[in-house]
Amino acid sequence: MTRALYARLRDEVLVATMLTLTVQDVQESVAQWADRPRNVFYEASTRRGAWTRTQLLILGQRWLCGDKTADIAEMLGRSAGSVRAKRKQLGLPPRIRLSKIQAETILAEKRSAIPADPEAVLTWEQAFLLPHEARRGRTWLVRNSLNRLTLTGHKGGDKVRWHEAANIEIAYRHFAFQNPREIARDFLISESALKSQSCWEQLPPRRGAKVPWFIHARAEYYIGEHHYIRRECLCKSGCFFWTTRKGGDRVSRRYRRSIAATHGIAA
Repeated sequence: MTRALYARLRDEVLVATMLTLTVQDVQESVAQWADRPRNVFYEASTRRGAWTRTQLLILGQRWLCGDKTADIAEMLGRSAGSVRAKRKQLGLPPRIRLSKIQAETILAEKRSAIPADPEAVLTWEQAFLLPHEARRGRTWLVRNSLNRLTLTGHKGGDKVRWHEAANIEIAYRHFAFQNPREIARDFLISESALKSQSCWEQLPPRRGAKVPWFIHARAEYYIGEHHYIRRECLCKSGCFFWTTRKGGDRVSRRYRRSIAATHGIAA
């Protein structure tokens, strides 16, 4: 499916985002293809009703996330028939109607196939199928991440071990206006944990409608448009936070609050 979609679109990032893969996954899939088409930035046809790059990103990502056809059609401002036709044209996997018994059998098979080795990196789906307690100490892939981002659960509780790449991706999803509920679901964390981490990073408020999908390019555009930068605190080494490039804070809110608490003054 990856090679067939790449042959049609010829855009590694677009294919990766549509199939909820990493760019590296796509590159590896087509690496041995002797007559591989050159990677280009996909541009939509100028004809009326042509599917835009953004619409393709949304279609692929939300289809593979299991959204209903009618819901995807509403997101895209298109008919359900148009969504079905485009899905078929692109070769995205069809939806198969299953009886309750069939669905339960498949689910049981998927659960039994989850690696027992605690060092094995789980796919998002494998981790999702595990109860919270079983994720402790396990590492899993974050869904819809272009960079093969992973998270690891603490062995002694339901928290996760945060790292720089995860902090940055949380910010990019924030700036791409992804709905907090969907961000938390993609990371397999609680919304309260997401809110706490967002405060830690000092992510500024977003004004606008939130969406279920994540488009990395939208975050890059928004960051550039508003001149945001992730800066290291002048007073606390290793403490990074988001602010504006010109006239923004140089000292993190976290550091100011710690000083205020120590000396009993207002932050």
